[in-house]
Formats: sequence, C-alpha cells, structure tokens
Amino acid sequence: MIYLVPTDTCYWIACAIDDIKNYEKIYKIKKRSFEKPLAIMILDFAWLKNNTTLNEKQIEFLKDYDKPFTVLTNSSPVSLWLNYEDENWVWFHNRGVYKKIAFRVANNETQKKLIKSVWPIFLTSANTSWDKEIYKIDELEEVFSYYLDKKIIEILPWSVGNKNTSDIFEFVGDSVEVNYLRKSYDL
Repeated sequence: MIYLVPTDTCYWIACAIDDIKNYEKIYKIKKRSFEKPLAIMILDFAWLKNNTTLNEKQIEFLKDYDKPFTVLTNSSPVSLWLNYEDENWVWFHNRGVYKKIAFRVANNETQKKLIKSVWPIFLTSANTSWDKEIYKIDELEEVFSYYLDKKIIEILPWSVGNKNTSDIFEFVGDSVEVNYLRKSYDL
C-alpha cells in the first residue's frame, strides 16, 4: 500500500521500507528521477541511536532542534537492506544513489501508528516533481484521485504542520556542527 502521510511540514507519499513494488510506483506517480533517493521515516530517536552512526551529542542536538528536519547519515542496517541481492529477490535498482541516508523522525501519532504496523517507511513530498507541496486533504484528493479510486493509495488523516520546509543537513564528523543542504524559511 502507498500512503499519503501528514508531517510537520506538508503531506508526504510513503510506503513500507520492504515494499519494493510500491517504492517504484512512488517514483512513477511523482515523475521523480530514480537518481534522487527517498527519505526514510523512523519511529524515534532510539532507532537513530541504535541503527546509525550518529553519536549521543548529535542525537541530543536533534532532540532539541526546534524546526522540522531531515538528517543525512550512515546506517549499516539500512545499507545492508538496500544492497541485499539474491537471485530470487527483487532488489532496489537505484540503490547506488543512497550514499548517505536521509532520516526523518516520526512526530505525530498517525506516523507512529503506521511505522509500528509496517516498519520504517520510505517517503517524499506528496506532489508531482517540481509542483508545490500539498497541505490540504482536498488537494490530495484532486491530485491523487485516480490512485485513491483504485485503492492504490490511502490518505492517513491528521492535520499537517506549519507549511515550512524542513531543514536538511548532515553533521560534520563527530561534532554537532551541521552542513546544511537546505535551510528552511518561515512563511
């Protein structure tokens, strides 16, 4: 199943991390280049601590960060998953684009419930590439009507955040100094 998920910024389109078929459908629906990786939303900061190369100071920095964020880092379990290859397994054909992995931490009960039921989720903004972000359910229903009618996509109810973009950054080495790939702005 593909989900339209409310976040602290806008609506995002998502699927379970082990749903390769719908992972590829998200790219097709969005008209997104396979050269652009998707982010992964995880349940909480404990998951980041146990599954990435982030250290305690960096995790604490993220917990105190006052804006929506996406953090790029390394994750051995996710890298192993993305690069798993077997003759009987359909694998991620664009796995080479994941040099570092972009993580978002669930921030509302809708997201947490979904992640608890399907594991972490791949996600990206719920819009056609290069179109504006979507903040209202009626806009989602219009843009994704075909997929909603065919029961390919499900809208998860909840109000979205503050219409700001998220900051995207990575830490410099083991420090809490950040290198911004995108800095948000207030609307």
